[in-house]
Amino acid sequence: MAGCFDCICGIFGGGGEVAKKRAALKKAEGLVEAKVKEISCAPILVRLAWHDSGTYDNANAGKPWPNAGGAIGSIRTDHEINAGANAGLAKALKYLEPIKNAVPEVSWADLIQLGSATAIRVSGGPAIPMKYGRVDGEPQEKQEPNFGLPDALPPFGGPLADKKDPAQHLRYVFYKYNMDDKDIVALSGAHTIGRAFKDRSGTVKEGYTDGTAYTKRGCPFLENSQTAGGRSWTKNYLKFDNSYFTCMANLDSECVAFPTDKVLMTDPNFKPHFDLFAKDQNAFFAAYKASHKKLSELGCKFEPQGGFTL
Repeated sequence: MAGCFDCICGIFGGGGEVAKKRAALKKAEGLVEAKVKEISCAPILVRLAWHDSGTYDNANAGKPWPNAGGAIGSIRTDHEINAGANAGLAKALKYLEPIKNAVPEVSWADLIQLGSATAIRVSGGPAIPMKYGRVDGEPQEKQEPNFGLPDALPPFGGPLADKKDPAQHLRYVFYKYNMDDKDIVALSGAHTIGRAFKDRSGTVKEGYTDGTAYTKRGCPFLENSQTAGGRSWTKNYLKFDNSYFTCMANLDSECVAFPTDKVLMTDPNFKPHFDLFAKDQNAFFAAYKASHKKLSELGCKFEPQGGFTL
């Protein structure tokens, strides 16, 4: 399909431009892969892309682009990157800056999403069938922090009947992204990599200067990471697998599970997906690929229209 699309572009003089963008993105992919292996930075690249995408609200879908938000690269703006919800993510942008300089043809919106998909794959996760050609945008209508992203702890944000109900909150947030309950559980599985930090979210007691048995400086689970500390959801938090689902019920005292995590094991509509993903990693990977792709395209404007694949 991509080949046919390129042929059509070629008729109208755009095929060469797509070929250049594709080559630049392939180069960027190699540079991101090298950076992830060099400093074990996969989790923060995934978080960066999530927080860029997570500004989307389908209630604003009828407004002129890019006022619905989404994966448009706007997380680079002072309004977003300096907000509390995005604490620590300036570091991720610094990791990507040299790559952007090496491939100026690639938009920031594309590079941020490419970084996340590459990080998942390099960490042992699935290869995600991504689409590229995103145009960078900055909404004229500024959202208030936390930009519609999920809360970890109550009282939960949103027009909820019960501010202590994590299931209500998750649905409020994800339904704005045009996601369903299966998407919610699959995307929550990305917590198999990464850590929460006192210095960022304030949701755990461990900061950069201390940590758990799995995160403190000198611990083998850090691999090449330049940042110690925090508290992880899983023991081996630099490996993308289904351990988020297989291990949560064990209540490992060295790991964290927030109410928005635990509810996936008990809510009658979340639980079947949670149980399946715990039993079958291939099923998790298949669902995750589809949900990640949806998340990465929220609110996007593509050039050429319809985008292209690598």
